[in-house]
Amino acid sequence: MSLLDDNATATAVSVITGFLGSGKTTLLNHLLSHPDMDQTAVLINEFGEVGLDHLLVRELDDNVVLLKSGCICCTVQGELVDGLKDLYMKRLAGAIPAFRRIAIETTGLADPLAIISCLMRDPLFKHVYQLDGLITTVDAVYGDAQLDEHEEAVNQAAVADRLLITKTDLVDALKTAHLRERLQVLNPGAALIPVLFGKVEPGMLFDTGLFDAATKSLHVQRWLNDAAYGADQRQHQAHAHDHGYADVNRHDEHISTFSLTIDEPIAWDAFRQWYEDLADKRGDHVLRVKGIVNIQGEDQPLVIHCVRSTQHVPERLPAWPDNDRCSKIVFITRDLAREEIERSLRECVQTSAGGRAPASVAASDRRPGERWLNDAELSRLFVALVDETDTVAANALRLMLLTGTGVKDVLSAQWGQFDLARGTWTKPGMVLGKPMSKKVQLGEATLALLEAMRVQSSQDSDYLFTSAFAGASSKVEASWKRVTTAAGIDDADLYALRPVFAKRLFEGLAASITHRLLGLADPVGQTRADSISRS
Repeated sequence: MSLLDDNATATAVSVITGFLGSGKTTLLNHLLSHPDMDQTAVLINEFGEVGLDHLLVRELDDNVVLLKSGCICCTVQGELVDGLKDLYMKRLAGAIPAFRRIAIETTGLADPLAIISCLMRDPLFKHVYQLDGLITTVDAVYGDAQLDEHEEAVNQAAVADRLLITKTDLVDALKTAHLRERLQVLNPGAALIPVLFGKVEPGMLFDTGLFDAATKSLHVQRWLNDAAYGADQRQHQAHAHDHGYADVNRHDEHISTFSLTIDEPIAWDAFRQWYEDLADKRGDHVLRVKGIVNIQGEDQPLVIHCVRSTQHVPERLPAWPDNDRCSKIVFITRDLAREEIERSLRECVQTSAGGRAPASVAASDRRPGERWLNDAELSRLFVALVDETDTVAANALRLMLLTGTGVKDVLSAQWGQFDLARGTWTKPGMVLGKPMSKKVQLGEATLALLEAMRVQSSQDSDYLFTSAFAGASSKVEASWKRVTTAAGIDDADLYALRPVFAKRLFEGLAASITHRLLGLADPVGQTRADSISRS
């Protein structure tokens, strides 16, 4: 299996959270030693917080180690999104073993929704990573008091897909049952799992999302678990009030959890307006929304996922999971009544007649005939270019992708237009029939590529590419066809590309990783990037 095959599907990301002292570190110590954690990357705050010495196989770099279980353990340095990008690019470059899952441990006071919102807004996360689930540890000894006193504890429990009740050996059965019932009222859709000394099988925690990376299959019912939000929930809540432990001063009294079902198909335009209004105007009160929607004129359902005001791009599933074609949407809200959302959604349905279906949900802002490459496709292209035998054509394509420039401009580029010391390319052009130059700022990756090309080029040539080989355009076109096929990218006409700018992908990367992905000699004297390992 090649690295391109390994990166063809999104990597599942799980978030492990829980209030201070609830047992996250004990849980991680057990998980990291488990053989089923192979091909998992775990992001933690500090290595010293978990016992790794007896598990360590070798240090891969300053902040990444390989464990005996096959798990990669990484400390988060700086922003989380940067850490995720760094891991992904290192995997592409073969600098670390392949992984199919990422688990992120948060601090005890962290709001997991802020983390998920941050990730969902990042362009790379939208295409490279996919949220699997949120796992929350709840202390059986102090959990009830923490839910009373700390809003963070309530948020952590309310949005979880898995709730782990820890330290049940330290309390009596009545106290544990009381906490279980409170958590079930707060979050009826989550599985409740008792855990002693952190001992739990990874299979009970991971692969809870829409897409199972292990089986390559969809689990819509498991992901939504909308049956848990049925009519008996209100009876259960009334039962909880009768027992006298639903104090109105408790933070979880502000949380509502419910599921809405819509029998008739909904027009896309009307639904999109309602969905965006909900996120934009009520995002502060919307903790999490996830659902499957039947759109008028569409044979395939759409999946939606929203965390506060951040919406994931709706995805079209290949097929309905069963014969039930109803739209089902699960809501977790704070100080936002079910009745308000239900009323607005019904109004959306009533006014949706005659709406048009989306031509392309994930790319509704594209102009006709254009192809816009996303970050995942761009990164796979750079890996495919490493194996391209026509190195001159490969470099032309690299420069095109790194600078967001059309292939024709790249092939006519002259060395005199570049100022490598200042990192600029003054590109000639025409505006309203008059000559008008444009200055392109070059990133570190582009400069590394140009410096290597300058060393290899004929010193008497003014042009970067055109004079180097005959039939430049046709050779670049043939190279493009080969690398897009290898990268699994369809319908990417070289001359119909919307300008893409891959510079951001390489920002902050170590020079050795950048050089590998550009097919250049390693800056510390190792072999060319054709030494990229293949699993």
